Amino acid sequence: MLSRMASILRAFERGAEELTATEVSRRTGLPASTCHRIMRSLAEEGVLEIGEGHRYHVGLWLWEVAAHAPRSGGVQQAALPFMQDLMDITGHPVHLAVREGAKAVFIERMSHWRARNSRPYIGSHYPLHLTSVGLMLLAHAPVEVQEDYLSSRLEQRTPLTVTSPPELRRMLASIRSRGFAVSDRQVVMDAISVAAPIRDTHGQVMAALSVNTPLGSLNEQTMAHAVQTTALAITRSMALNIQMNR
Repeated sequence: MLSRMASILRAFERGAEELTATEVSRRTGLPASTCHRIMRSLAEEGVLEIGEGHRYHVGLWLWEVAAHAPRSGGVQQAALPFMQDLMDITGHPVHLAVREGAKAVFIERMSHWRARNSRPYIGSHYPLHLTSVGLMLLAHAPVEVQEDYLSSRLEQRTPLTVTSPPELRRMLASIRSRGFAVSDRQVVMDAISVAAPIRDTHGQVMAALSVNTPLGSLNEQTMAHAVQTTALAITRSMALNIQMNR
């Protein structure tokens, strides 16, 4: 039963905000009747919620639990005021992500209500090579993780998505050297994002921060400087909080 519940919840990882039980059945391979039964039970417990047309989405209870995860909760709370400042300065959506296996998981998002693009949602999972935060996290992942990832089949979302392992290796080396990552129309053809690393007290990259901009509105160096400065401020704030709590 637990493995079936996990399979159903993972169906919502693949960029879907709402799914019917039938759609979950197709994604998981579980019988439709099984999905209906388990999803109704999860909705009764608040893990899932039911919207219009019997479409399910992740419930607030699950987000509340996830917020206490050690790898996301601390950095998320520390980052929020800085993300607000970065959004106000740039006028563009700001995202915070951590690595989970071969995916970048978006754990926080901040944008103006007038923002044209509402994606990625909090909780969205993207392959590491697609987004700027994912590229940053992959660039600083252990070597064995990088090699396993580069030897796998790499998804192509747009004609500009880089899927060549040699080219990606060069990109990752450049990211480590420059201190920021750029995803230029790798996910959609009308958006570019710039990311910088957030480090723990041992200097290891634990999260990545990004600004997403519409095509044609990005000054790469200026935006990179703003994101790097903000990420460094979050890193220092977290270190200071740890020292004060000792």
